[in-house]
Amino acid sequence: MLIFLLLHLVASLTLFAYKNRYLWLTNPQQAGSFALLSIGISAMTTGFTSAMISFDMDVDVTRRKTQPSMYGYIPNDNGLRGRCFVLMTLISALHNLSRSLAFALLAAAPGGGRLLLLFLSCEFGLFYILKIARGDFFYWVDVNGMLLSLVIPILERAVSKIIADFSGCLHCRHPYEMGGLVFSMNMVWAQVFPFVALQVRPDDGKSEARSGTR
Repeated sequence: MLIFLLLHLVASLTLFAYKNRYLWLTNPQQAGSFALLSIGISAMTTGFTSAMISFDMDVDVTRRKTQPSMYGYIPNDNGLRGRCFVLMTLISALHNLSRSLAFALLAAAPGGGRLLLLFLSCEFGLFYILKIARGDFFYWVDVNGMLLSLVIPILERAVSKIIADFSGCLHCRHPYEMGGLVFSMNMVWAQVFPFVALQVRPDDGKSEARSGTR
């Protein structure tokens, strides 16, 4: 139950940070300098929550014994554990900033809604195709009925991808969630995405000129 509450916190903070970035890009004077402070706090809080989820699961003795290839990357030394936790927090925070900034750039551009829908459709479509191709589409939870066995994987995989997209939570690399390959691809794409968003978004000056001549 605690994990679900923490994941809900990550989702809420990510949405709040995205809205602040969008406001700061579209109306910087209205947003003011405090919007940047709010963005930083939201990103760091998301990073802390994500790191706490991964940290608690990794140091669990039972998980380390039953799944040694998945858990055990955090060292046993207390000093090194502290450094590792700080690095995990910073990685997740920067991941959140990169990903949400890219979406804010697309949303702030003319016709941004269509660009966002296009990118989201392509991302989720490719994600589901990879899961189906690897025989990893159906979720590990045992359910009865054909309808539930189709609906639950679609919803769960979407939730897992959204959490990984905006927090970079290391636990999402688990084979039961995104898997190592898809998670690694997702992490790389999150860093490239802002540069792609800058290239594909329409030029604001040309758009305004066109709208002025009309």
